[in-house]
Amino acid sequence: MGDGLVRIGEVLDNLGTRVGLGRSKDAGVIWSRWTEIVGDAIGAHAEPSSLREGVLKVRADSPAWAAELGYLAVDIKTRANALIGRQSVLEVRVWTGPGRIRSGAEGSVKDSGTTITGKPPRRPPAEGPLEAFERAREAWRRRRSTEGPDPR
Repeated sequence: MGDGLVRIGEVLDNLGTRVGLGRSKDAGVIWSRWTEIVGDAIGAHAEPSSLREGVLKVRADSPAWAAELGYLAVDIKTRANALIGRQSVLEVRVWTGPGRIRSGAEGSVKDSGTTITGKPPRRPPAEGPLEAFERAREAWRRRRSTEGPDPR
């Protein structure tokens, strides 16, 4: 682009990288379409926790689900990149951690084997990069306020 103009997507991606979110649009796609990537059954037991420098971290609610996700890492990477439209996810790393999984099937939340309903219905995919960034930032804030910093 001429005249010193910069695309909003570039600004948001740079900002997302600085605050630890990685490419905001890519993260927004993964977070908002997680069960489409992994399916409802896995989505009830695992959720994405960060996307930084091509590494997608996924938190599982038990060691058994973490092992299963480890076997599916290549499929998860392939499906995520297909939805994003480019090779954004280079590696999938799985970890286990306490707390409930928010991205469960049909808007439910899984906590210690009990499904709790009442979560708002899933929102449709973001319309543009600004909305995707805002959703990713809000998810990051919620996660930080309930579970503390991301274990690296």
